[in-house]
Amino acid sequence: MVKKKHTYKTDDLLQFVLSSAILIFVLLAGQYAFFKVDLTEEKRHTITNATENLLGQLEDDIYVRCYLHGNFPAKYKRLEQAFRELLDEFNDAGNNNIKYEFIDIYESGDDKTIGEIEQAVYKEGLRFSRIGYDDNGAKKFQNIWPAAMLTYKGRSLPIQLLKSDSPDPTDEMINGSINNLEYEMAASMQLLLREFRPAIAILDGHRELLPVEMADLELSLKENYDVEHVTINGSINALTEKLDNVKDRQLKYDLLIVAKPDSVFDNKDKLIIDQFIMNGGAVLWMVDPMLTDLDSLRVAQQTMAVTNEMGLYDMLFDYGVRMNRNLILDYNAAPIVYDTGPRGNQRGMEVFRWYFAPIVLTSDSAHPIAANLDPIHFDFVSSLDAVGENKKVKHTPLLQTSSLSVERKTPVRIHSGISEYQLDFFQNSPHQSFTVAMLLEGEFNSNFTGRIPDVIAQDPTIAFREASPFTRMIVIGDGDIARNKVMQGEDGLIPIPLGYDRMAGRVIYDNKEFLLNAINYLLNDTELIAVRSRYIKLRKLNDAVVTENRKMLQLANTLVPMLIIALLGLILLWIRKRKYAR
Repeated sequence: MVKKKHTYKTDDLLQFVLSSAILIFVLLAGQYAFFKVDLTEEKRHTITNATENLLGQLEDDIYVRCYLHGNFPAKYKRLEQAFRELLDEFNDAGNNNIKYEFIDIYESGDDKTIGEIEQAVYKEGLRFSRIGYDDNGAKKFQNIWPAAMLTYKGRSLPIQLLKSDSPDPTDEMINGSINNLEYEMAASMQLLLREFRPAIAILDGHRELLPVEMADLELSLKENYDVEHVTINGSINALTEKLDNVKDRQLKYDLLIVAKPDSVFDNKDKLIIDQFIMNGGAVLWMVDPMLTDLDSLRVAQQTMAVTNEMGLYDMLFDYGVRMNRNLILDYNAAPIVYDTGPRGNQRGMEVFRWYFAPIVLTSDSAHPIAANLDPIHFDFVSSLDAVGENKKVKHTPLLQTSSLSVERKTPVRIHSGISEYQLDFFQNSPHQSFTVAMLLEGEFNSNFTGRIPDVIAQDPTIAFREASPFTRMIVIGDGDIARNKVMQGEDGLIPIPLGYDRMAGRVIYDNKEFLLNAINYLLNDTELIAVRSRYIKLRKLNDAVVTENRKMLQLANTLVPMLIIALLGLILLWIRKRKYAR
């Protein structure tokens, strides 16, 4: 018996030594070989490959000062915690070159000190949010600073973490800000890494969209690019310039945006745009092939849509796309509210489908420009076809209407009665999907080859080129895709966010995200597309159930872990007693 007890003691000692050795080995190995397993469905703890590539380009540390810290409601704490975890993820994926600190502006409690700090961070470009919340039935307000300052190699850049103007954003809005954190960091890192910012020209002079009608898109573009409005007006140096001792003209802008023109381009302006492309410039065409008089539609509830003569169709045909002079009606369409007449002392308002406003759905398998997006809203859109025999140009459809779409060729009668059509109208009519946005990539041929006099073609100051290097363009059969609605304010028109729906009371269409993706792709910023399309699901608790059962849930969260530990201890004790009772 004594010998057996000695054996047990020896076995215990050996197990202790072996377990300790394994533990020490694992701890030492963890210092040199880090690994983890992300079991979440959407891989919320794994950053994208695009972000990893940006982290790999860092030559020095990035310092992050975040001011979203302090005593405030739990949903903002969730945003703070998500940002802290993201910074840790960046460190894990990189070379531990993200150095960060979280600062509570109001920690001192001294009004003078707080005021000085607030003024200093505001001058740096950081902005606060005035939030409201319930505190035991009383409504309270306070300022929080959901913002951070990034510093790299002596250059600093502010970023905003909360994407909501509401004083009491919903959980969905907070979740949207969390979804956007990696993009905000990646886009800011890319700006800090760049030696220069790409330049974008928005074309004016042909009755394009007003600046206030593109304000939301333009403001977002200015976060990453230099944006200017440019009127060509026959100036050969409007988009390119000729430098001494350089054969070809040099680009003044990397991208040209043409948004809903409705006047004729003369040959000189067309040649200037053509040579911008021939020298490698990218173009985003958002063009209405059909012209619609909306005033007549509002007053008389009917109008005629006719061809929008702009002189651009031959150019685009030579580049590889035909813009059809038609309008697409789609059963999958946006709603419209009609005044159906008086009902007692009120007006009768009813909601109908407005088939001239297709809602285009995208899929996960679509081109990265259009993947993982919410529906995209169109107004009076026309279809596109790939044409031409230039094998150096690749055509990729980006957006297509649903299979229950029909076309109406010019001229098209538009009337309010179209909203009364039912599903059988589309099923019994010749219907199909129509391409409404197309990407073209490759080496394009000039629209002016053989069409201009030799004196112009051979003029060294013009430096005419017949073919382009590799470049890209995107053609969309609707100029309104970029138009944000406006409202009348005290000082004039105020832009409403692009994709906003008055009936829903919020942004529900991803027009801006699609256009930003398109512009990023045209400018070869493909990393931003991958990061922007990431989505993390919101799995929120039932607030009513939590409030009703608060005490029970708190008790369960406290006692259940203790009971589990106690149960495991009893099981181990029982196993040990049984073992030594033999």
